[in-house]
Amino acid sequence: MRIIESDSQALHLQEWLNSCVDEEIFHLNARSLYGITPYEYLLYSPKISRRNDGRLRDRDLKKYQHIELGGWWCSGVDPLNNYVLMMWGCFKPDHPRRDRQKIHKLIKYEHPYREETRAFFLLVPNRIWVKVSLRCGIPITEEDLQHPGGFWHWVWRHNVPVTIVEGVKKAGALLTAGYAAIAIPGVNAGYRTPQDEYGTATCVERSRNIGKPSLIPDLKHFATQGRQVNICFDQDNKPETVQRVRTAISRMGRLLVNEGCSLRVIDLPLGAAIPSPKINRAFCSKVVVYHNDNFQSTERPC
Repeated sequence: MRIIESDSQALHLQEWLNSCVDEEIFHLNARSLYGITPYEYLLYSPKISRRNDGRLRDRDLKKYQHIELGGWWCSGVDPLNNYVLMMWGCFKPDHPRRDRQKIHKLIKYEHPYREETRAFFLLVPNRIWVKVSLRCGIPITEEDLQHPGGFWHWVWRHNVPVTIVEGVKKAGALLTAGYAAIAIPGVNAGYRTPQDEYGTATCVERSRNIGKPSLIPDLKHFATQGRQVNICFDQDNKPETVQRVRTAISRMGRLLVNEGCSLRVIDLPLGAAIPSPKINRAFCSKVVVYHNDNFQSTERPC
């Protein structure tokens, strides 16, 4: 299959524009990859088993051969490493592979193989930074502008409210709308449960075969005392999905509150998702506030 690079880039850009993401945010964080290049982004982990000559094993080459047909890659900055570009990210292949556990389902996004999940902190142009500043009412000083960490150091330093979403394009859409948004690749990706060498959750209590979860380091870095943290995940009408999302929000929310954050869960209308014309309305009206170990629904004015 012949891949025309300019055509791929145009399609990838349009996908992000259709998701209500500012074009400059796309160019700052995403790029089109094809051929053998995606392997460099996805299969770099030293934990991957290789042949004696250093090459990938045939099983992994076969598993990932679809990435050679192209797709887009996205990563942001690393707040735990002086805000340099993060090596970890996600790749959306133009021709995804099937999930072996759910043969009817395609794996839409690929993440670095055998690397721990991280979060996305997208680069933003200064005009978006100003938009976030005006919305939250926290000014940008000359010192903030000169700091190498830029926007995300300002967010961290001044306890700017943040919103956690599932999926990097959703973060791009909210940043475009003026909200400091952090993306995680799945609803359960904001925290980890300790596991033993066999992948089994370690016991905290002998009677319960579960480990004590903790926030991933990226989120813990921003879980500072008094910071308002919003969790905004898509609504779904499938009961099992609804329960899974509620459980994830409850676990992550409790961990954020334990760090001293003020937690709000944005209750999007059923069937609504980010991006959506209803975003601003949802952020201004119905939220669910975590209080005394419970989630309580309330109405909030803009």
